[in-house]
Amino acid sequence: MFLICLFVPLLVFILIRESLFTKSGSLLTRILSYIAAFTCINAITGLIIYMKGKTGSFDPYLYESLGYVREYFLLAMSLYVGETVIEFLIKKERIKELRDSAIYRKIKARFDYDRYEASEEEKHFRRICRRTNVCLILFIILVWLCYTLVWRQNSFQSADLNGMIFTLNMPTVGAQRTLYSSYMRIAAIPTLIWSMLAMIITASLKKCFKKNRIKRVYLNLKNEFGESKRKLISVLSFIFLAWFVVLLYETNSRLGISSYISSQLNQSVILEKEYVDPQSVELIFPENKRNLIYIYVESLESSLQDKASGGLFNENYIPELTQLAEENISFSQSDLIEGASVAPACGWTVAGMVAEGAGLPLKLFTNNENVDKSMGNYEYFLPGVTTIGDILEREGYINYFVCGSDLDFGGRTGLLTQHGNYQYFDYFTAIEEKKISEDYYVFWGYEDKKLYEFAKEKLLMLAEGDKPFNFNMLTVDTHSGGGYICDLCRQDYENKYANIFACASRQVTEFVSWIQQQDFYDNTTVIIVGDHCSMEGGFFSGYGYDKHNGETTRKVYNVIINSPVEPLKENYRMFTTLDLFPTTLAAIGVDIEGDRLGLGTNLFSDKETLAEQYGYEELFNDLSRASDFYSSTFLYPED
Repeated sequence: MFLICLFVPLLVFILIRESLFTKSGSLLTRILSYIAAFTCINAITGLIIYMKGKTGSFDPYLYESLGYVREYFLLAMSLYVGETVIEFLIKKERIKELRDSAIYRKIKARFDYDRYEASEEEKHFRRICRRTNVCLILFIILVWLCYTLVWRQNSFQSADLNGMIFTLNMPTVGAQRTLYSSYMRIAAIPTLIWSMLAMIITASLKKCFKKNRIKRVYLNLKNEFGESKRKLISVLSFIFLAWFVVLLYETNSRLGISSYISSQLNQSVILEKEYVDPQSVELIFPENKRNLIYIYVESLESSLQDKASGGLFNENYIPELTQLAEENISFSQSDLIEGASVAPACGWTVAGMVAEGAGLPLKLFTNNENVDKSMGNYEYFLPGVTTIGDILEREGYINYFVCGSDLDFGGRTGLLTQHGNYQYFDYFTAIEEKKISEDYYVFWGYEDKKLYEFAKEKLLMLAEGDKPFNFNMLTVDTHSGGGYICDLCRQDYENKYANIFACASRQVTEFVSWIQQQDFYDNTTVIIVGDHCSMEGGFFSGYGYDKHNGETTRKVYNVIINSPVEPLKENYRMFTTLDLFPTTLAAIGVDIEGDRLGLGTNLFSDKETLAEQYGYEELFNDLSRASDFYSSTFLYPED
């Protein structure tokens, strides 16, 4: 969006100037300029229509103006390719009307001057200008790509291409404002500054050349040092080419474009072979059904601990959560506190919720009549999937979800309301209930300090009922983009993000202490997990997150408190967040036939997980691939 707002208009301006109002240039160059500018205008027109579908807003005047510009471009092209071609696109009556306009007369005058009157020196000057403009455009694009990669590394280090495409095509009205501001600060504004400087320099050189201040010197240099000039151009061309290749390589390595394309050309085998439909499995609930409190702590990793506890750092930034894990059940991949690995297509919030609540990765939707033409306005969210919300609703549970952001962001509302009929309390609900004022907005909505207070109110309300409840909540202060420092945060560490996680650790532990003091606690299981690994790249500098390698030291934290069952093997387990689906049901006393649901395995049992059965590399490579079974079973089921 920022590229469109800042640089596409600049590109269109340069192309319009070159194609309509310059006085020389080869026929091929001019036609290519027309086509490029015409394509840009069509892209902007398409963007307007797209934004109408995304936001419901539409500017008919802008759309109409772009229509006129498109017509003028077609008419200008007719000077080169003939009217017959243009008549297929514009009615003859409209062509006659456009020809009577002042704009067309100016275009025609420029064309006639260019063809019949311009001197060789003027044509030579225009060729220099055109080449300079091409270099300018390339420079702007390359600078923008460089700064965008820096921003992406800082803000979304662990996001893969699958997650980025999915999120961009989902409703973004709840997107964090500071995320956009960070892009402006890190990428857009620096690019704009460099672009303006480059434009000023090139414009000044053109002006000086036109006024004969440097033209004579240039022509002398051309005659005397023609070979040197060609060498200089060759060197500059090589620099631009090398720059582009390096950027292409970095973009591919960070986003995994080639591996994503390759994966989409192959079919997953494990997914179809190993998936266990919860509808086909007998689930036996205890006679006295237990409540469930499931807390997603945004971006919470076990790696935030000190090395002695199983983390990456010399200091433990989440000591309270470490203590909770030591005193309760925390499945680990060693004898230390190490959490779950993250499988492909499970590494962003809504995908993490699907993984932990349905035992499946979140594959991309495709165009289908049942999904209302795009992922942004869908009719059904994974209609063929059975989630923990569906299971608990069927068993008479009340499902409730609380978060401090707009629940619509990323499609979370569709997931929760269509699978388990969740009641929910989000940023806009808080405004409706007068919990916060209409103009109150921090970070993604309201901070975790308020979230925990609202959660206590909702829990006490649910506890007064006569039905068991499944209460889920999602924190936000530790989200990438720098996190949010509230008035409870201390400055114990030099790093801001470390202080935010330390604050989050204290807040969630205090919340658990409050729960343990309530009457409903004895019949309640509390689970604290991360939704995915953190995307705050700068904080984990030197500790890269390899999303396709389960052996990575970056893993998702987990702890299960007040479970009625004990695990047969708590440590030295190879497992992913997919395994938390059946494990959560087991943690509230559900007996699961076969100890498998979705692609997950009940970790309380001694049954092998898919990671243990296949190994991380084979499992993750397979789950990265396309799956016709996934599409026909979960996205677009026939029934």
